[in-house]
Amino acid sequence: MTFNINDIKSPDFIKDLNIEQLNNLCADIRSFILENVSKTGGHLSSNLGSVEAIVAMHYCFNSPHDKFIFDVSHQAYTHKILTGRSKDFVNLRKKDGLSGFCSYEESEHDIWESGHSSTSIAAAAGIIESGNVKDNIVVFIGDGSIQNGICFEAMNYIGSEKNQKVILIVNDNSMSISKNVGRMARRFSKFRIKKSYTNLKRIVPGFMKKGLIRLQNSMRTFVYGSNIFSSLGYKYFGPIDGHNISELIQYFNYAKKSSDSLVIHIQTEKGHGYEPAITDNFGVWHGVGPFNLETGEIYRKDNVISWSDCISKIIEDKLEENEDIKIICPATLTGSKLLECKEKYKERVIDCGINEELACVLASSMSRFGRIPIISIYSTFFQRCYDYLNNDCARQNNHVIFLLDRSGIIGGDGATHQGIFDIAMTSHIPNITIAMPKDNVEARLLVDYAIKGDGPFIIRYPKEDIKLDEYLDEYLVDDKNYQIDNIARWPIIKEIQDINIISYGPSLIKFKKLIEDNNCNKINIGLINARIIKPIDFETVQLLRNKKVYVYEEVVRNGSLYSMLIDLNNEYKLNIDFEFFGINNEFVTSLGSKDEIKEELGLREIDLITKINNNNNN
Repeated sequence: MTFNINDIKSPDFIKDLNIEQLNNLCADIRSFILENVSKTGGHLSSNLGSVEAIVAMHYCFNSPHDKFIFDVSHQAYTHKILTGRSKDFVNLRKKDGLSGFCSYEESEHDIWESGHSSTSIAAAAGIIESGNVKDNIVVFIGDGSIQNGICFEAMNYIGSEKNQKVILIVNDNSMSISKNVGRMARRFSKFRIKKSYTNLKRIVPGFMKKGLIRLQNSMRTFVYGSNIFSSLGYKYFGPIDGHNISELIQYFNYAKKSSDSLVIHIQTEKGHGYEPAITDNFGVWHGVGPFNLETGEIYRKDNVISWSDCISKIIEDKLEENEDIKIICPATLTGSKLLECKEKYKERVIDCGINEELACVLASSMSRFGRIPIISIYSTFFQRCYDYLNNDCARQNNHVIFLLDRSGIIGGDGATHQGIFDIAMTSHIPNITIAMPKDNVEARLLVDYAIKGDGPFIIRYPKEDIKLDEYLDEYLVDDKNYQIDNIARWPIIKEIQDINIISYGPSLIKFKKLIEDNNCNKINIGLINARIIKPIDFETVQLLRNKKVYVYEEVVRNGSLYSMLIDLNNEYKLNIDFEFFGINNEFVTSLGSKDEIKEELGLREIDLITKINNNNNN
């Protein structure tokens, strides 16, 4: 039996399917995901590995009455399919299309949206404490996410409260979480959920129940060992085959009837059903672009490299040059292109898991004992370590270098992954230097400058490509702007005029071309490279007295370079007419490509040039 996936309107239809039909449905869903993601790109391996578990969840529970919370929710494609959204997969992560994560706007079945890891159990606690939900609360969380501190805090909180129940499905696809004694553990788990065992508890006389409970706990400890879940007050079952529908249903039905909080530990194969994803040991197929479904070849653009590739090459060179440097990465080695560095310098490249807070304190402490720690982290995840950045790093003026990958506007992932808040988050903190290079030469120079300096130093760079014909491999030693002694000065790319643009990053390359294009630009415009965003180059700013200056940034307004310049302008009465050209203090929610988002926001470089021309003509 095969299913027309596009005909699925709600999960109700699976309630009457037998085990064979459910297995067929899983096979069809897996094929559907492969076919669509091969065209659109998206999170692949995690979704292939979770098909049976999510089908079993919908078979046993009744969403949306029972509340499903998917941690991160990047693995919820099967959930989206079963809740009637399969027709929208052709536009997955595209403009006005289907989100790659759970979305309140898409469905009543999506009751928690995050996009960041490790919030699911705390969200479940909030639902419990609301007092407005009487049905089951089911959390689906991966083994990588559950190690984060907030998960333990939430598990401890729920486990310590009486009459509060949550069902935690821990998806283990890479390592064992809890010690167990294989076959005996499985047998004991099955015994506990049999009706005969439940009935036995009912008929045992009251005076024997305490003895039965002690025996039960003793047997559980013998079988599983004392694991963190049982210590926190949860019944623990597992590991269970996460691709065995019949077994999953058995345990989920027991969990549904139980009055206690439970952990159901399932073991799945990440990438299950697609060989290239199964054999991937580095996370290449976790989030992937379009690819050839038959050959497994990932389509790549010609004549380009990514900014992540560019920075990783610089970091690899620095590791070779300086033995005091260590790299710390909170679970983003693959995305930040640092796998080769990890292979080559195993002891000096640390993956601390999804623990951004740990990364920050680890680096701060390390810096006090003679090392130069460099943290590679996505801008949107950098927000999670604010307290530790402030108190443990900046306050102590510890020499830690932060490489903020995916800074600025991000295409495809929606509001949760935009890198538009890091400057606002850090610009007010004392001792911090913030920088952004326009090209790889400037990137290498800024890394050198950061290594030779002191205190916390942030280097931002975008999620986009660099054309190889614009990729420069050597220093421009004949240009004073590329000499390290002058790095704190803002290069004047185009001579200062009555009307000027200040910006930073790769946008400067586009502005330079647009200003030099006579068909595009009708007036003289000065162009200044604010590559060191903080501290501001006051000497250059003074050259702009009584002039008009547009500040172009892919960040929110408050706390931006523009905000800092306004304060400086007011304090020193420079009479500069500043105007912000960036993002208002709002979330960028659009999907689609970066270019499409910038066009929607009216934030393309050509939009600013057009505005200047129009204002001048009027």
